[in-house]
Amino acid sequence: MLKILFLTFFLTVSPVLVLGQTESEGPWSNDVVVEVALELITALPYATLITLDASGHPQARTMEAFQPDEDLVVWMATNRNSAKVDEIRNDARATLHYQVPNGLGYVVLTGQSVLVDDEDAKAKWWRDSWEEFYPDRSLYLLIKFIPSHLEVVSYEHEMIGHEGTWQAPRADL
Repeated sequence: MLKILFLTFFLTVSPVLVLGQTESEGPWSNDVVVEVALELITALPYATLITLDASGHPQARTMEAFQPDEDLVVWMATNRNSAKVDEIRNDARATLHYQVPNGLGYVVLTGQSVLVDDEDAKAKWWRDSWEEFYPDRSLYLLIKFIPSHLEVVSYEHEMIGHEGTWQAPRADL
């Protein structure tokens, strides 16, 4: 009888002890997933921006991303003549991928990219270190990435994918 009580206790309480929630609450709350994502992203200066080319193939490139705002909107700069600008004009769907340096985690934001050519916005985000990349400042253009949802894996936070499906914890934004 004692074994049955222990087993019942273990099966009922262990998910709460290990994961911090009960099965009915789902793997992680939306707020917790967003909180961990923000913590990871703010420590990472670079992201991989993935857009779709004219034939629908993903195109990935490393971007120096600004810190996200409270809604996880991320701004980046680019040259208006770059291929990614045409790709975004053709299909705004995009993904931003942040990799934790030790390989024990990542954040993936999925959403839409918007090209911004507003002079006030460009002045706000300008970095003096870009002078050599934009000797002709008219080539400087902003990308505003607006996420719709995100996925996070962080071994440091014990936030890992589902054991059976490997589905990463997800938050809708």
